[in-house]
Amino acid sequence: MIWLLAPMLLVSTALFFEAYRSAREAADRAYDRVIAASVLAIADRVVTADGALDVDLPYVALEMLSTEDDDRVFYRVAEPDGALVTGYADLPPPPDGRLPAEDDPFFYDALYRGDLVRVGALTQPITGPGASGRFAVQVAQTRGQRDRLVRELATATATRFLVLVVLIGFATWLGVRFGLSPLARLRAALRQRSPYDLRPLDIAVPREVREVVAAIDDLMARLAKTLQVMERFISDAAHQLRTPLAALNTQLDLALRERDPQVLHESLLALRRSTWRTSRLARQLLNLARSNADGNCETDESLDFAVLVADVTRELVPAAMEKDIDLGFEQTGLQARVCADPVLLHELVTNLVDNAVHYCPPGARVTARVCTDPQAERVRLEVEDNGPGIPVAERPRVLERFYRIYGMNQEGSGLGLAIVRDVAERYGGTVNLCESETGGLLVRVDLPWAQPGQVVANV
Repeated sequence: MIWLLAPMLLVSTALFFEAYRSAREAADRAYDRVIAASVLAIADRVVTADGALDVDLPYVALEMLSTEDDDRVFYRVAEPDGALVTGYADLPPPPDGRLPAEDDPFFYDALYRGDLVRVGALTQPITGPGASGRFAVQVAQTRGQRDRLVRELATATATRFLVLVVLIGFATWLGVRFGLSPLARLRAALRQRSPYDLRPLDIAVPREVREVVAAIDDLMARLAKTLQVMERFISDAAHQLRTPLAALNTQLDLALRERDPQVLHESLLALRRSTWRTSRLARQLLNLARSNADGNCETDESLDFAVLVADVTRELVPAAMEKDIDLGFEQTGLQARVCADPVLLHELVTNLVDNAVHYCPPGARVTARVCTDPQAERVRLEVEDNGPGIPVAERPRVLERFYRIYGMNQEGSGLGLAIVRDVAERYGGTVNLCESETGGLLVRVDLPWAQPGQVVANV
């Protein structure tokens, strides 16, 4: 209402002053015609007698200016040299101090005997023998009546503007009240909702705020997904961490009771392995929840995927050497740039390479390979091994959370490939499992190519 009415009041105020100025000019034009008639009537009665000016003053000309109000009328007739012929000798001249030599009356405002007066003046040439020059006629009238007329017109105009502003303000208030009433219903509906009720808003609103409601619905959908991820994370963490933590507690109790230093040392080593597995499980759970959450572009950046894969491969070399596994890295094609969260991509590559090293027998061969396809605008990561592989029927299921192949003796949480799938899908990628040429497993991860570049040397 303030933004609507304040400009209207300013415009109305400006229009009022414009109307006041116009009313004053109109009143001056009307009254100036009467003064002009009086000036001309007096000028017509100026005659020359024996070389001197004489005036047969027509009092009718002055009576035209008489009113029922207290307005007073003054006049003056002067010879060319300024000598007074008749009238008021101290009647003020124009602002520039002299009367112009014009045959038509002209007008100006002046202060005379403490009152504002409107003066009409005229100069005309003297006609007659023995005389030359231009005589002057001035008629002045106080501004009481004309100013009173201006005030009446201005008051009427101001009253109309005020009524107009009140009516428009009332109409605006009604329009705003009824136009925004759906927002009040929207507010009430939101206040009545449970914190867990994140369904879309089914409320009719004005067209101007439909985009706002759509944005609220979108926010609720993202909040619902975030809450779902949080609830699943809490459920997974409670389910998956319960057993490892209980085992840690049991191992710790046994270690505290042990008196043999050698057995105590072995217990502590087992405790350290269990702690490492529990820590890895917690990290995987966190990364799984992070990969399932809505994309946050603030953490994404353009990076060289080949460099990241090479770094991860280099980090896992000690673990591969412990099992006598030949771990290598290859790169072909153009620079492999992708736009993603570096932490999530690091986890994706770590899970793939670590799984291959973990499940392959000693003496196996594991290769991490990065290649680019400019035509498909894709960056491909391949992790190939010659280990036991995964049966065809089991390949779709190993991408699910917590799924482990029956009869598998190796330790694991069943989260590694699930994280790989979620991270790849988060950035519009795909994951495929197939058999390698050596009979093992070949995992292909395709990601969108962020920016083509130059060839990078193999590592």
